[in-house]
Amino acid sequence: MDNLIADLHIHSKYSHDSLMSPEKIVRCAKKAGLNCIAITDHDTLRGGIEGKKAGEKYGVEVLVGSEVKTDCGDIIGLNLSEEIRVTGWQEVISAIRLQSGTVVLPHPYRDHFHVEEIAQSVDFIEIWNGRSTPEQNMAAGDLATRAGKPLMYGSDAHTGSEIGSVKTRIDPISYRCREIIQFRPATEAEIRRSRITSLVKQKKFGTLISQGARRLREKIWRSP
Repeated sequence: MDNLIADLHIHSKYSHDSLMSPEKIVRCAKKAGLNCIAITDHDTLRGGIEGKKAGEKYGVEVLVGSEVKTDCGDIIGLNLSEEIRVTGWQEVISAIRLQSGTVVLPHPYRDHFHVEEIAQSVDFIEIWNGRSTPEQNMAAGDLATRAGKPLMYGSDAHTGSEIGSVKTRIDPISYRCREIIQFRPATEAEIRRSRITSLVKQKKFGTLISQGARRLREKIWRSP
């Protein structure tokens, strides 16, 4: 396949903050006009492995990935075959490379430390993340320029409506971006749904109730 239209950062039900099955992700991707996606669940390959099988059925290339939580923030590995069990950022990068995987620094200015050092060690820097602020994405772009790294774009989708909100035409061998087709930020409702999902899946019902009560108070306060 020499014309890949991709969204390279998506989460399935195997992440703590999404409910989407891998097959649903593939169906949504197909409907959105994508023929290449990366399923990058938090600390597991399960979604990517299942998604790859579904991708064969629907004609969508699925890259098996994982967004690994490290001691300095998340690092994504693409084209992985084995789970990564280490947590030091340098160890994680080494583990990805041992599998001949691709190393991506996602949303570098959200919950990361030592980004300048990490940026020198990765293959790509995600300079557009659908769930980051414009300021965070702009800073990520500046980081990629300073580090001389190729750019990556991803929706960071946790809900079906976000899949394909980022579309880039990429080189099928190097995954370098050839053309930006579409990118939009996640809506407040999409982000809120995934946060509620995360609290429910982690059984943090007290937090869920308190946040709901606070939002109700804010709504009443803002009402004329």
